[in-house]
Amino acid sequence: MKKHPMLQYLKESAPSGPRLPFIMCPGCGAGQVLNYTLHAVDRIIREDGVHKDDFAFVSGVGCSSRLTSHYLNFDTGWTLHGRALPIATGALMSNPSLKVIVFTGDGDAAAIGGNHLIHACRRNINLTIICINNGLYGMTGGQLSPTTPIGMHTTTTPYGNVEDKFDLCQIAETAGAPFVARWTTAHPRQAIKSIEAGIRKKGTAFIEILSQCPVHRKKSPVEMFRALKETTVPLKKSRNEAGKTPVGEFCNLEKTDWNTRYQKIIDQFAE
Repeated sequence: MKKHPMLQYLKESAPSGPRLPFIMCPGCGAGQVLNYTLHAVDRIIREDGVHKDDFAFVSGVGCSSRLTSHYLNFDTGWTLHGRALPIATGALMSNPSLKVIVFTGDGDAAAIGGNHLIHACRRNINLTIICINNGLYGMTGGQLSPTTPIGMHTTTTPYGNVEDKFDLCQIAETAGAPFVARWTTAHPRQAIKSIEAGIRKKGTAFIEILSQCPVHRKKSPVEMFRALKETTVPLKKSRNEAGKTPVGEFCNLEKTDWNTRYQKIIDQFAE
């Protein structure tokens, strides 16, 4: 039987035993985001002549973090909760030629790691940040997160959430990231295209992927997949669709990245 082409980038087995089937809950969108990312990476390897060893993946703690060291056949770093971005920055400082991709979730990036997210965007670190946003803390029991929509029931908001949620793309763009995009797991082609563009972008690329969590939301994957389509709207039409979440490419600017600026100082003292 013909194997899936992206299996070449995954660990199918390890000393502790087989890595497949997938550890994620049935219907979880994390596997889809992993698939989209690998398609983007594969295109860059084939079209740009970039070697597989030039990529490094870093994650913090959460459902999305299991995608890196557990499954990827790349150099990876599985770090502390919320600390993926400073660790990724350190890897990039030691080897500026790396293409560093960070997998993070809404709790990992926007709560305990929120300060790191803001300053990575402000500094314009040459990172690709892929935030898998399911609107709650999936790994630890389905609690409220900074991106939980108003009215949504979680294990810590049994009567419905009363807090306004963070708009992560708005935060990233305002903080200074030159490339910001948002899609859902129901937008595979668009997500792959944005991830590919983000990896090629010199500077911080923030790509948010709205994802489903059927276990904690207590809905079928099909229901949640349809809801992602129904509750989102293309960015160009968002002004006429109040109450829906805009998806698309929010910005794609040319800005000098932090590594280039830092290298100028190094070169100055070397002379």
